[in-house]
Amino acid sequence: MSFPEFLFRADGGFIRVPVWGHIPLDRALKRTISHPTFLRLKGIKQLSFAHYVFPGATHTRFEHSIGVYHLTKLILQRLLTNPLTKSLQSKSFSFDEQSCKLILASSLLHDIGHYPHAHLVENIAITSKNEIVFKDHQDLTNERLFETREGFGSLAEILEQEWKLDPTEVATMVTGKKKMTFSKLISGTLDPDKMDYLMRDAHHCSVPYGNIDIERLIESFVPDSKRKRFAITSKGIAPFESLMFAKYAMMRNVYWHHTVRTLSAMLKRFIQDALDEAQLSRSDVQAVFYHNTDERILDDLLDALPKPLFASAELLLAILERRPYKRALTLPTDPNESWQVELATNAQRRKEKELALCHYLNRKFRLNLKGYEVVIDAPPAKSIFDYEDFSELQLYREKRKTFVPFSESGESAFTKAFVAEFERATKKFRIIAQADIAEKIRTKQNEVIDILNPKS
Repeated sequence: MSFPEFLFRADGGFIRVPVWGHIPLDRALKRTISHPTFLRLKGIKQLSFAHYVFPGATHTRFEHSIGVYHLTKLILQRLLTNPLTKSLQSKSFSFDEQSCKLILASSLLHDIGHYPHAHLVENIAITSKNEIVFKDHQDLTNERLFETREGFGSLAEILEQEWKLDPTEVATMVTGKKKMTFSKLISGTLDPDKMDYLMRDAHHCSVPYGNIDIERLIESFVPDSKRKRFAITSKGIAPFESLMFAKYAMMRNVYWHHTVRTLSAMLKRFIQDALDEAQLSRSDVQAVFYHNTDERILDDLLDALPKPLFASAELLLAILERRPYKRALTLPTDPNESWQVELATNAQRRKEKELALCHYLNRKFRLNLKGYEVVIDAPPAKSIFDYEDFSELQLYREKRKTFVPFSESGESAFTKAFVAEFERATKKFRIIAQADIAEKIRTKQNEVIDILNPKS
């Protein structure tokens, strides 16, 4: 097996990014991050609307991608230099030069298909016909890799020339659509993506929730050849727990901050109305999102609308003018409540309920609401704590030379039930509305709940 010496070379100077400091450059990395397709990530904020609440959260996918590359490199160095990790590799799960290049390039390019607000709109039913309008950002990976920029060629050419890799293999690794030997190393409970964004997001939001002992966590990594993923030794228990606590705290306080969730729900309702009322076409909104930056996207959406503006454009104007709706009603989520699941997954049904609420308020308070003044923020049913992947995580007991499920090891409070409780406590079902309307909704909580979930 060829030893990947390139992992230990630094022949192209350094790049300095927040959190990790100086990161060594080589020719392949330098050419990749200098390509216009990669540089476009400088225009895509890591945290969407979070800077409305945390002004420092203007960091981008560009530095995050370099951070993930850096951590992946540290992990691979550990796997190749530690006697224990070398002994646990198998013929079907080993790290030669070609494998390391594939893993490293995939980690660097894992977000190359990203576009502004992608995590808010991708892969969900967003029109009243329950159509999925926006692709998953990972599904745009292949397109981004092969797009040619004048004077620069394509990233695919750089992967072939500098990395000696098949670009389609990199794209397959990133998308995870096809099972590959090292796919679990790019996305999972223990991935460098999560390790970087938790530390980086906490740093830029200036909150104390994202502190993780990354060095000790990486030092505990061992290859789990049977499951084709990373496991940890006992020395990694404490830093892994801190990573999970960090994700919980960041979800509660930053990622799912009520104002961030509110702005997200307002944007999705605006897009739904714009498409439903033929103010914008499907291709219009795709073009604005797929080929734009965070700084321009809202203004470009406004410019694309016919004049005079239709009624629901007020949602977009409110976002632009920083007039977020207010919380009117907050309910705990319950995956066993079919009406909550329906409102989270069925855009048509959700809008019907929003219009019904406006109709009720019009009658009760003699108002003239148009229908966009009340919005439902129903959290997705999809797990936000990688529950299934966490269930597969193994703890390696060095003395016994055995792998045991981490959640069943008895050495940590982090069991399946504990992680499920994190999920339950993080998600909230909310009704949001214009400030004066929100006050009225609070006085009619029982009636509002009856509209959402009519009693049989």
